[in-house]
Order: sequence, then structure tokens, then C-alpha cells
Amino acid sequence: MIRKGKYFIVFLLFSVWGCYRPSPQQAFEDLKILQGNWISSGQMLFNENWELVSDTLLTGTGFSLNGNDTAFAEQLKIFRQGGSIYYATRIGPQKGFVMFRLEKAGYRRWTFTNPNHDYPNIIRYEIEKDTLLNIQTANIRGNKKVLFVLKKITP
Repeated sequence: MIRKGKYFIVFLLFSVWGCYRPSPQQAFEDLKILQGNWISSGQMLFNENWELVSDTLLTGTGFSLNGNDTAFAEQLKIFRQGGSIYYATRIGPQKGFVMFRLEKAGYRRWTFTNPNHDYPNIIRYEIEKDTLLNIQTANIRGNKKVLFVLKKITP
């Protein structure tokens, strides 16, 4: 009898955690964990810095260094507008931001998509253990995946 109870509790916890589907407001609250400075340590050196501006806006910068020189730079923002959340990026002197809509949110996982953009069409963020950030870009078919692994260096 006790054995069945243990399995039920494990099943219930897995069901709750596996089925976490936050509202847009809660998803944005969850995204606040991005605040701070993140730096990669893999072959592809990439950094992101995020700052909370308001209850509906995070702004950031993403950049890649080649020695002491900046090889790539982008302005980033994540914002809640009405019932949706958007990830926006602007690279270099480009006019306007490219927008990606939050399509899927889970516990410390977010998938933003823009099927009309050339590449990437999909941007996924996933937090592990509060200090590890996995960012993956891909095309609409899930091909051409690029993975960035960053560690949080400041809160």
C-alpha cells in the first residue's frame, strides 16, 4: 500500500513540473532570472548582460569578443505587451528590431519564434541550476542548431 502512495506522489510531482504552463505575466516574472552578466566558456565566446527596466521590460546586450575586440554586438530586449511576450534583437547599426514571439514557456525554458526571419527562426533559452544559461538558435525545421553555454558571473 505504501509503495503505491510513493509512486502516486512521484507521478503527481512530475505531472505538475512537466506541465508548468505559465501565463504571460508569470512567464515574464520567470524571465527575470536572466538579470545579470553571463559569459561563455566554450569554443564560441559569447556574452549577454541583462537588466530589468520595468515590470514589463528587460534590456540587454549580446556580444562576442575576438581578443580585446568586439566581433559581434547586438541590442536585446524582452518585453510583455498585452497577452504576449516578445524577444527583440538589433544587430549593429541595423534599423529596428527583429521580433520573436514567445511560443512556449516552461519551468526555466522559453522558446521564441519568428517564421518570417531568415535565420534564426527559433531562439531557445534554458536556465540550469540558477547559474547556467543554454541559448540555442535554429531554423524553422530545427536544423542549423547553434548552442551557446553561458555561466552567470554577477547577479
